[in-house]
Amino acid sequence: MNESQVIFEELTYPSADGKTRVHGYIWRPDGVEPRAMIQLSHGMCEYVQRYDGWARRFCALGFVFCGNDHLGHGHTAPDEAHLGFTAPREGAFYLVEDLHTMSVLMRQRFPELPLILYGHSMGSFAARAYLTRYGELLTGALISGTAGAGQPTGVAKRLAHAIAAAKGDLHRSKFLTSLAFGAYNKRFREEKDEFSWLTRDKAVRDAYRDDRFCTFVFTAAGYDTLFTLLNTVSKKNWAADVPKKLPILLFAGEEDPVGDYGKGVRQVYDRLVAAGCEQVSLKLYPEGRHEMHNECNRDKVFADLTAFLEDVLK
Repeated sequence: MNESQVIFEELTYPSADGKTRVHGYIWRPDGVEPRAMIQLSHGMCEYVQRYDGWARRFCALGFVFCGNDHLGHGHTAPDEAHLGFTAPREGAFYLVEDLHTMSVLMRQRFPELPLILYGHSMGSFAARAYLTRYGELLTGALISGTAGAGQPTGVAKRLAHAIAAAKGDLHRSKFLTSLAFGAYNKRFREEKDEFSWLTRDKAVRDAYRDDRFCTFVFTAAGYDTLFTLLNTVSKKNWAADVPKKLPILLFAGEEDPVGDYGKGVRQVYDRLVAAGCEQVSLKLYPEGRHEMHNECNRDKVFADLTAFLEDVLK
């Protein structure tokens, strides 16, 4: 089948926060019995439908691709004022629980299909937290553009708390944004593009810049969620609760500042191996930046991901 033979569906369900309707999306092959499901946990300042092309490529190989817009993102945000707002304190917990609800809904729809969780960037932090809570539901995991434990997340979290207390949970702080992203473009200054760290593909960066669901600034509450998630998966004992036989592929660009140019991703890999995880793989792509699914060599990345998935399904 080709990428156009896809059935696309939308759904909503109650968030774990008790008040928001989460928006979810499903791409499934048309007229073909699917082989497995891939569930996306998307990154910060983006949304699931941004992966439409990627989803259709997986569908062409017989995979169902699905995911939900996190709290404060895409169509889950009730209005523009709440883009970048997750929850005053429990946002990290809600993000993981909303992922789990999506998993349960997909399991109900396709009870016989293996489920692979695919987490990118901030979504990789949520996915890694998911592995320790609900990893037994999964057949495999793809962890993209993740970070190591070198960042001062405890301090950043306290600063986010203080700013939220002083100026409100919806306040958008230039200071917190600088703390989170300030050095990301350092290696790419000569390109004179604030989004150069995302990918070498200028067309992708231009589309990102023009997308209102990508260029908003996180709120103080949103940063609390981000720093809480990263702090949780940066703890030395995090990997101890990851299922030992779960196949996991970590992949990132060697020029990705989020993963400290490969060093942070290697640290995550080493911690999983040290914890006794038996099927962990690592792929670092020379010259690749943060969004390997949007990089100039994305065909190679896709081939590597599908090779991993074929091994998992065997």
